[in-house]
Amino acid sequence: MGFIFRHAPKEGSPGFRLGWMHGCESGLGTQFGGAIYQSFYSWKRDADIASSNPDYKKIKDRYKKELRDVNWNNLQDIKKNFSDYNTIFWGGHYFCRQSVLGTLQSAGMDPALPDEERFNPMAHSIGNVFKMTSKGDTRIGTGLW
Repeated sequence: MGFIFRHAPKEGSPGFRLGWMHGCESGLGTQFGGAIYQSFYSWKRDADIASSNPDYKKIKDRYKKELRDVNWNNLQDIKKNFSDYNTIFWGGHYFCRQSVLGTLQSAGMDPALPDEERFNPMAHSIGNVFKMTSKGDTRIGTGLW
């Protein structure tokens, strides 16, 4: 799913970029991605950043690399980055969730939704995304050509 991550916004604060990535990974790990994606991705939203009373030191230590450009001596900058994280999280979640669902559906793989029957692993294979006889050629726009 590298092509999805290439759609990550390049501009924005460190909090914005981290929020998009966490949202995207969370979206890929939903039932819309089926068992294949749920095997690799899971819920990533950081409860400490989303908290109304965050522990700044704990968060700074957890994301040394991702949030290294945050000015941890400036409360306004910290709050701006946390706000950016929370603002973009659901946008990234939705984008990646719908992208993976569309990719699977175009390969003839419809992940079971909560009110439907359970996932049937015999009817799905990661190789299906390369089938030329499905609803569409899923390689288009993915950079796999």
